[in-house]
Amino acid sequence: MKHLAKIDVPLYLRNKNQAKLGRRANRIWRDKRRKESHHEIIGKHFGTRSRIIEMVAGNTVAKEILKGKVTFKAPAVFSLIENPEGTLHALIPLARQLLVRRFRRIAINLSEAKSYDLGANAILDVLVDELRVQARRTGRRLHWSGSYPSDPGLRRFVRAMGVIKKLEVKHEYPLPEEAAGLEVFDWRCKHYIRAVRPNESDLKSRVTQKFADHINGCLKRVSKTLTPPARHRLCQYIGEVIDNAEEHAGMLDWSIQGYLDTHLAVPLCEIVIFSFGRTIAQTFEALPAGHYTRDQVQSYIDLHQQGGLFTAGWRPDDLYTLIALQGHVSTKNNSTTDTRGNGSVDLIEFFQKVHAECTKEFPDSKARMALVSGSTHVQFDGTYKMEPNQNGVRIIAFNKANDLHQRPDSRFVHELKGVYFPGTILSIKFPLSTAKLSTSEGEGK
Repeated sequence: MKHLAKIDVPLYLRNKNQAKLGRRANRIWRDKRRKESHHEIIGKHFGTRSRIIEMVAGNTVAKEILKGKVTFKAPAVFSLIENPEGTLHALIPLARQLLVRRFRRIAINLSEAKSYDLGANAILDVLVDELRVQARRTGRRLHWSGSYPSDPGLRRFVRAMGVIKKLEVKHEYPLPEEAAGLEVFDWRCKHYIRAVRPNESDLKSRVTQKFADHINGCLKRVSKTLTPPARHRLCQYIGEVIDNAEEHAGMLDWSIQGYLDTHLAVPLCEIVIFSFGRTIAQTFEALPAGHYTRDQVQSYIDLHQQGGLFTAGWRPDDLYTLIALQGHVSTKNNSTTDTRGNGSVDLIEFFQKVHAECTKEFPDSKARMALVSGSTHVQFDGTYKMEPNQNGVRIIAFNKANDLHQRPDSRFVHELKGVYFPGTILSIKFPLSTAKLSTSEGEGK
């Protein structure tokens, strides 16, 4: 039997074209259904109002706002490292204003900021981004205004990494000659997007590899690079921190950011990793009775309780957070043979080595790291170091005896008064030394 193409060419072409149009229509229908399904899933997990904004606000809505306008004014020291209480005291009321149903205008005033770090900016960025998504989902038009810090370096930071970038105000982006001196990294795993792609198993690997590329880009500015073993270790450290966020927080929303400005007289490399959800203390408190790690940590809680060490500024929540930073402590451990609980330890030791190298060339510029979880603030500046105890377990107790049975130095581990961060955020800032990184692990070459 002859093929239709040989019998009736016009009819064959019409049938072929109709089949092609049918396949295209079917593909469009499937794409539409998939988008509708994704939209429904995102709506379910995002909600009518941003869950993240509600968490930062503490589910408390501002009583009123002035003439339908939300206003945010950054403090002079807008930094989770230098001024965590003042920074959160400014950001939490902003989140509460954003929960008000009716407003059209938002003003971001950064004019009085004299110090501005990536950790503080990261929380502000998320609030701005969440509000944009919320407005887009509800069809609300918002009018943004604001003012820059007076310092040229901070102004450049806001234009390259701050709200200007989140709002995509492209005419305010850094000029090409400015951007050429910057290294920027910004990745967020959004909980409502992850709900659409629950099996994105390679996400962590891709992000850690890209972040290692970012660190290499920073080091290349001073003619250094990560050795292959050091790059592998850095990916492991960051990977375990992300694992902790995904396994313990109870909410798949985490971010990692990096920033370097080589235009500064002393270039500062900044890193921030944060997640929303359960705090470190809440994760330990949720462990059932009889759990290996619960018993391990409870022994310290009991000793501090019996010794009358818990007083103003030092609570069980603060001790839980401190214990979580020690070697071989993880809620995933079930016996003495389990080895989870070294990600934070490795990062702390990495920080100590960076600090040692940085102070060689910049003796007046300290490298610093801060952790905020719930209402607990832990600060590292090299004063107290992580060292092995008699059993070889790495410990940092923030006291002269390096003894977890004693209360830590309140300058470095303490309760934040009247504020709360719904998750955990780790901020690191260090001057980028041009001296050779000569650590035993070979972080650079």
